Amino acid sequence: MKRLILLLLTVYAFTLNSCITAMEWSTRDEDDDEYIPPKKVTVEKKENLKGYNPKPQEEEEEEIPDIYEVSADISYEEADLLLRSALEEANFKIIKVSHVTKGMKEQGRRDFWEDMNIYMICKLSDGYFVLRHNPHLVGFCPYRIYTYRNKDGLLVIGMVKPSMAVRYMGNPDMKAIQILKKHDRQLKEIIDQIISK
Repeated sequence: MKRLILLLLTVYAFTLNSCITAMEWSTRDEDDDEYIPPKKVTVEKKENLKGYNPKPQEEEEEEIPDIYEVSADISYEEADLLLRSALEEANFKIIKVSHVTKGMKEQGRRDFWEDMNIYMICKLSDGYFVLRHNPHLVGFCPYRIYTYRNKDGLLVIGMVKPSMAVRYMGNPDMKAIQILKKHDRQLKEIIDQIISK
Protein backbone atom coordinates (compact mmCIF):
# COMPACT_ATOMS: atom_id res chain seq x y z
CA MET A 1 0.00 0.00 0.00
CA LYS A 2 2.84 2.36 0.88
CA ARG A 3 4.50 1.60 -2.44
CA LEU A 4 1.28 2.39 -4.32
CA ILE A 5 0.91 5.75 -2.57
CA LEU A 6 4.59 6.54 -3.16
CA LEU A 7 4.22 5.60 -6.83
CA LEU A 8 1.11 7.79 -7.24
CA LEU A 9 2.81 10.76 -5.55
CA THR A 10 5.86 10.37 -7.80
CA VAL A 11 3.71 10.23 -10.95
CA TYR A 12 1.70 13.24 -9.72
CA ALA A 13 4.86 15.27 -8.99
CA PHE A 14 6.34 14.34 -12.38
CA THR A 15 3.10 15.31 -14.17
CA LEU A 16 2.90 18.60 -12.27
CA ASN A 17 6.49 19.43 -13.19
CA SER A 18 5.77 18.67 -16.87
CA CYS A 19 2.73 20.97 -16.88
CA ILE A 20 4.65 23.85 -15.38
CA THR A 21 7.43 23.46 -17.93
CA ALA A 22 4.89 23.45 -20.76
CA MET A 23 3.37 26.71 -19.52
CA GLU A 24 6.62 28.71 -19.50
CA TRP A 25 6.54 31.81 -21.71
CA SER A 26 10.21 31.89 -22.54
CA THR A 27 13.55 30.40 -21.69
CA ARG A 28 15.22 33.81 -21.87
CA ASP A 29 16.53 35.72 -18.87
CA GLU A 30 13.54 37.37 -17.16
CA ASP A 31 15.47 40.60 -16.62
CA ASP A 32 16.31 40.94 -20.32
CA ASP A 33 13.70 43.33 -21.78
CA GLU A 34 15.16 43.43 -25.29
CA TYR A 35 12.57 42.54 -27.94
CA ILE A 36 13.66 39.61 -30.10
CA PRO A 37 11.48 39.25 -33.20
CA PRO A 38 10.24 35.79 -34.07
CA LYS A 39 12.22 33.86 -36.64
CA LYS A 40 10.68 33.49 -40.10
CA VAL A 41 10.07 29.93 -41.16
CA THR A 42 9.63 29.17 -44.83
CA VAL A 43 8.49 25.93 -46.37
CA GLU A 44 9.70 24.90 -49.78
CA LYS A 45 7.01 23.70 -52.13
CA LYS A 46 7.78 20.30 -53.58
CA GLU A 47 6.21 19.33 -56.86
CA ASN A 48 5.60 15.70 -55.92
CA LEU A 49 3.22 16.52 -53.03
CA LYS A 50 -0.37 16.59 -54.22
CA GLY A 51 -2.89 18.85 -52.53
CA TYR A 52 -0.17 20.88 -50.81
CA ASN A 53 -0.74 24.61 -51.24
CA PRO A 54 1.37 26.66 -48.82
CA LYS A 55 0.55 30.30 -48.20
CA PRO A 56 2.34 32.51 -50.71
CA GLN A 57 5.43 33.97 -49.09
CA GLU A 58 4.90 37.65 -48.34
CA GLU A 59 7.23 40.13 -49.92
CA GLU A 60 9.74 41.72 -47.60
CA GLU A 61 7.89 44.65 -46.08
CA GLU A 62 9.26 48.13 -46.55
CA GLU A 63 11.07 49.52 -43.53
CA ILE A 64 9.45 52.78 -42.46
CA PRO A 65 11.75 55.21 -40.65
CA ASP A 66 10.88 56.11 -37.05
CA ILE A 67 9.99 59.61 -38.21
CA TYR A 68 8.43 59.59 -41.66
CA GLU A 69 8.04 62.88 -43.54
CA VAL A 70 7.06 63.93 -47.05
CA SER A 71 6.61 67.40 -48.50
CA ALA A 72 4.58 68.96 -51.30
CA ASP A 73 3.44 72.29 -52.65
CA ILE A 74 -0.06 72.17 -51.18
CA SER A 75 -2.05 74.55 -49.00
CA TYR A 76 -2.55 73.62 -45.37
CA GLU A 77 -6.32 73.94 -45.77
CA GLU A 78 -6.37 71.41 -48.61
CA ALA A 79 -4.04 69.04 -46.75
CA ASP A 80 -6.19 69.36 -43.61
CA LEU A 81 -9.33 68.43 -45.53
CA LEU A 82 -7.65 65.48 -47.27
CA LEU A 83 -6.07 64.26 -44.02
CA ARG A 84 -9.32 64.38 -42.06
CA SER A 85 -11.17 62.55 -44.84
CA ALA A 86 -8.50 59.83 -45.23
CA LEU A 87 -8.23 59.25 -41.47
CA GLU A 88 -12.01 58.92 -41.15
CA GLU A 89 -12.13 56.52 -44.10
CA ALA A 90 -9.49 54.33 -42.40
CA ASN A 91 -11.47 54.41 -39.11
CA PHE A 92 -8.96 56.57 -37.22
CA LYS A 93 -10.49 59.10 -34.86
CA ILE A 94 -9.00 62.57 -34.50
CA ILE A 95 -8.99 63.30 -30.79
CA LYS A 96 -7.53 66.79 -31.01
CA VAL A 97 -5.62 69.06 -33.35
CA SER A 98 -3.04 71.22 -31.63
CA HIS A 99 -2.37 74.42 -33.62
CA VAL A 100 1.22 75.10 -32.56
CA THR A 101 1.88 78.05 -34.89
CA LYS A 102 -1.29 79.78 -33.75
CA GLY A 103 -0.28 79.34 -30.09
CA MET A 104 3.21 80.70 -30.73
CA LYS A 105 1.80 83.76 -32.50
CA GLU A 106 -0.56 84.35 -29.57
CA GLN A 107 2.55 84.49 -27.37
CA GLY A 108 4.09 87.11 -29.63
CA ARG A 109 6.56 84.84 -31.43
CA ARG A 110 6.61 85.81 -35.10
CA ASP A 111 9.74 83.97 -36.28
CA PHE A 112 8.26 80.48 -36.06
CA TRP A 113 7.36 77.71 -38.51
CA GLU A 114 4.14 78.29 -40.43
CA ASP A 115 1.28 75.76 -40.51
CA MET A 116 2.69 73.69 -37.62
CA ASN A 117 -0.09 71.46 -36.30
CA ILE A 118 -0.25 68.15 -34.48
CA TYR A 119 -3.12 65.72 -35.13
CA MET A 120 -3.63 63.35 -32.21
CA ILE A 121 -5.37 60.25 -33.55
CA CYS A 122 -6.31 56.76 -32.42
CA LYS A 123 -8.11 53.62 -33.43
CA LEU A 124 -9.89 52.54 -30.25
CA SER A 125 -11.03 49.23 -31.72
CA ASP A 126 -7.37 48.14 -31.83
CA GLY A 127 -6.27 49.92 -28.65
CA TYR A 128 -7.52 47.11 -26.45
CA PHE A 129 -5.20 44.57 -28.08
CA VAL A 130 -2.18 46.87 -27.89
CA LEU A 131 -2.65 47.89 -24.25
CA ARG A 132 -4.08 44.79 -22.55
CA HIS A 133 -0.66 43.23 -21.73
CA ASN A 134 1.37 46.45 -21.78
CA PRO A 135 -0.66 49.24 -20.15
CA HIS A 136 2.40 51.50 -19.94
CA LEU A 137 2.28 51.85 -23.75
CA VAL A 138 -0.60 54.25 -23.23
CA GLY A 139 2.19 56.86 -23.17
CA PHE A 140 2.51 56.31 -26.94
CA CYS A 141 -1.17 57.05 -27.41
CA PRO A 142 -2.62 58.82 -29.24
CA TYR A 143 -0.60 58.55 -32.42
CA ARG A 144 0.60 61.81 -33.95
CA ILE A 145 0.59 63.15 -37.48
CA TYR A 146 2.07 66.62 -37.85
CA THR A 147 2.42 69.39 -40.41
CA TYR A 148 4.68 72.40 -40.86
CA ARG A 149 5.88 74.55 -43.73
CA ASN A 150 9.60 74.09 -44.40
CA LYS A 151 12.09 76.79 -45.44
CA ASP A 152 11.42 76.06 -49.13
CA GLY A 153 7.73 76.90 -48.60
CA LEU A 154 6.57 73.27 -48.98
CA LEU A 155 4.10 71.73 -46.56
CA VAL A 156 5.66 68.81 -44.67
CA ILE A 157 3.36 66.06 -43.42
CA GLY A 158 4.89 63.49 -41.11
CA MET A 159 4.39 60.99 -38.36
CA VAL A 160 6.22 59.20 -35.59
CA LYS A 161 5.57 55.56 -36.41
CA PRO A 162 3.32 53.77 -33.90
CA SER A 163 5.43 50.59 -33.83
CA MET A 164 8.21 52.43 -31.99
CA ALA A 165 6.25 51.32 -28.91
CA VAL A 166 7.42 47.73 -29.56
CA ARG A 167 10.84 48.67 -28.18
CA TYR A 168 9.26 49.34 -24.79
CA MET A 169 7.03 46.28 -24.53
CA GLY A 170 7.61 44.53 -21.24
CA ASN A 171 5.51 41.59 -22.37
CA PRO A 172 6.01 40.82 -26.07
CA ASP A 173 2.58 40.40 -27.63
CA MET A 174 2.51 39.31 -31.29
CA LYS A 175 -1.03 40.56 -31.90
CA ALA A 176 -0.11 44.01 -30.57
CA ILE A 177 3.06 44.08 -32.69
CA GLN A 178 1.09 43.17 -35.81
CA ILE A 179 -1.48 45.89 -35.09
CA LEU A 180 1.17 48.55 -34.53
CA LYS A 181 2.96 47.63 -37.77
CA LYS A 182 -0.36 47.65 -39.62
CA HIS A 183 -0.99 51.17 -38.29
CA ASP A 184 2.50 52.20 -39.49
CA ARG A 185 1.60 51.12 -43.02
CA GLN A 186 -1.89 52.64 -42.91
CA LEU A 187 -0.69 56.05 -41.72
CA LYS A 188 2.16 56.07 -44.25
CA GLU A 189 -0.33 55.28 -47.03
CA ILE A 190 -2.60 58.10 -45.85
CA ILE A 191 0.28 60.60 -45.84
CA ASP A 192 1.50 59.43 -49.26
CA GLN A 193 -2.04 59.62 -50.64
CA ILE A 194 -2.39 63.25 -49.54
CA ILE A 195 0.92 64.28 -51.12
CA SER A 196 0.15 62.48 -54.39
CA LYS A 197 -3.08 64.46 -54.98
